[in-house]
Amino acid sequence: MTPLGIVSDEISRDFRQAVRVGTSLGIRRYEIRSLAAGRAPMCGDAAMAEVEEIARGEGVEITALSPGLFKFTDIEAAFHHEMREIYPRAAYWARRWGLPGLIVFGFHKPGATEATAPRFPSDHPPAEIRAWLEEAAERAAADGLTLMIEPEPICWCDTGRATVALLRGLENVRINYDPGNVAWLENRNPIGEWDVVAPYIANVHVKDIRPVTGDPEWVPAGEGIVDYATFFASLREMGYAGPISLEPHMDFTAESTRRCKLAAERILGGVQS
Repeated sequence: MTPLGIVSDEISRDFRQAVRVGTSLGIRRYEIRSLAAGRAPMCGDAAMAEVEEIARGEGVEITALSPGLFKFTDIEAAFHHEMREIYPRAAYWARRWGLPGLIVFGFHKPGATEATAPRFPSDHPPAEIRAWLEEAAERAAADGLTLMIEPEPICWCDTGRATVALLRGLENVRINYDPGNVAWLENRNPIGEWDVVAPYIANVHVKDIRPVTGDPEWVPAGEGIVDYATFFASLREMGYAGPISLEPHMDFTAESTRRCKLAAERILGGVQS
């Protein structure tokens, strides 16, 4: 499998600083989400061009772009606004950077918050949710891009299973799978949905979580409830070769980044030996 990367703002929103710290730890692959100037790409072309220049100068790779599309989208006007204002800029930078697509979300469940999300089932999304996804997928296909939905507790695509149910039949919609997000929602190891999710995975996030009793406590892989040994072994068996990016959600220090990298590498090394 490919070397570990990281979501750059998990180190710092200052991309130069993120790369400085990351490369000192041996990380040379970066996913772009938020920068000092704001969420990419709405932070402006100058900030995006600076990322490009830094990556080229440091010889590091940009592996994904997450513009936040559809995470809080629950009405038609918001969907069309994002497709008109955010999507074109994100698509431009994805193509310019040679990325396969965009990380997006699966539309907000009205009323759901991080604290209340488990009380909002995702079994029967309204018909317009699928219609919006079809429209976005058609637009992305015309641009030669894939949409990679990240399961998120507050969204209709809150688990891998719910995401697969929504995207079935859409050729250029896949999953940015984050077992930590699903474990956060369900308060259990999500490996039981693996057989359903595996064929659709195009990008992976890595973080772990202790059993939830209140606010989430994020920890390095292997210290929480996600069975990363089985997860990584399954990725290996299916021949997965896409990005695997750390997303610690901890305290943004170099030491936490180092711990998360070593923990994930230790588990990966065990399944590859």
